[in-house]
Amino acid sequence: MNKIFTKYLAKHPVLKTETSSASVIAIRTIIPIYLEEDYIDGLLSSLSKAAHKCNMSIEIVLVVNYSELAPEEIQHRQQLLSKRLLDQKEVFNDVFTITVINAFDLKAKHAGAGWARKIGMDYAVSEYAKEENYKGVIVSLDADCEVEDNYFIEIWKKFNSEKINGCTICFEHQTADVSEEQMEAIIQYELHLRYYLQVLRWTGHPYAYHTVGSCFAVTAEACVRAGGMPRKQAGEDFYFLQKVIPLGSFSELNTTCVYPASRISDRVPFGTGPTIASIMESNDDYLTYNLQAFIDLKELFDLKEEFFKVDDEKYADLLLKLSGRIRSYLMNSDFENELANINNNCSSLESYKKRFFEVFDAFKVVKYLNYVHFHFLEKNAVFDASMDFLEMLNIDTGELIETADLLEYFQNWEKES
Repeated sequence: MNKIFTKYLAKHPVLKTETSSASVIAIRTIIPIYLEEDYIDGLLSSLSKAAHKCNMSIEIVLVVNYSELAPEEIQHRQQLLSKRLLDQKEVFNDVFTITVINAFDLKAKHAGAGWARKIGMDYAVSEYAKEENYKGVIVSLDADCEVEDNYFIEIWKKFNSEKINGCTICFEHQTADVSEEQMEAIIQYELHLRYYLQVLRWTGHPYAYHTVGSCFAVTAEACVRAGGMPRKQAGEDFYFLQKVIPLGSFSELNTTCVYPASRISDRVPFGTGPTIASIMESNDDYLTYNLQAFIDLKELFDLKEEFFKVDDEKYADLLLKLSGRIRSYLMNSDFENELANINNNCSSLESYKKRFFEVFDAFKVVKYLNYVHFHFLEKNAVFDASMDFLEMLNIDTGELIETADLLEYFQNWEKES
């Protein structure tokens, strides 16, 4: 077995389970399962249609989980659901393998979607290691999703034609069979995600990708090199992908699509479900980051090469070229010391430019945005901010009247880029 896999699996023990297939698996899809009785049949049906379109071996890994502090009713529901899923093995045996992992009584401190996703991904790493298939594909999905019929085919093509470490997968939230208020809420939230992605890319940040837990795939090797999925109750996808993306060879898959549900949920502290609930409760426009914050950030990124090997005097002069807002953030963060550290450890401009964004990574972007919106700027309605961005780029917005129109524009922008 590859040494890095041996070392990783020694630190990340895998829950025991029974694998019902002896064949070599091409794609393993990991799905946390928590109170998903209303969604799981639709998901499996959708995955079955996609699997019928391809001739490769696919394993669906369902991680049924609950906390040690879960009420007896929830424990009972999860145990019954696990048995029902096990019974589904034979139903889908001709299209894919179903593996059910019972992750019961997880420590309450970390129990949640992140740990369940980690358990499934560590299982996939272990199985690929046994097969000595270190580039085996691990897909992350959620139980409340459906997928396009070409889902597995396009994922397989992507990884085998481009030799990538990972990719995000195109998504569009489901809007059928929801109230008008809920539809407006999810449209605004998804527009926020897409506005944020495009405006961050416009600043020149090289690691701007969606970080949605139901919409990405990585190789087993990339998972191991990134240290695996963290055991977080929310945001685990963001933390994990911010370690995978800097490994390089990361991409987007826009020739297929995942359709997450637009459900209201309070099972995690932040994310789609709580955000939709908050928008509907407030009955106000969803507020996103002010465009000016990104304009200021671009000033810094445009000057990044001039910060290479600077002395104290030159550093001070460069700060004066920046707006007062971002200058204030840099002076009140540890940026100067972090910059000195990478300058001391980079002999070439090329290595410095890469290391610069390891310092000013996605985490620091969020810290910067929170800082300037606390001290200097007000957040804007997502429709207004998105329109301001397009108009700044001299894009004709005359026909973009409704929020749904604007979202469709951003969706198409991503697919075409």
